[in-house]
Amino acid sequence: MEDFEFNCWRCWETNVIQGRPKGFWTTTHYEVPSEWDCWSCGASNSTPDA
Repeated sequence: MEDFEFNCWRCWETNVIQGRPKGFWTTTHYEVPSEWDCWSCGASNSTPDA
């Protein structure tokens, strides 16, 4: 598991999202949820494309 930080579009609070390894042996490619809720204001956010 790897932690990624994204800012909420509404309140600009930093949210930490956990990503899972994309493959069995990889340590450089991670999958994160496409949508998540802000812990501060509850707004629904989408993960930016990388």
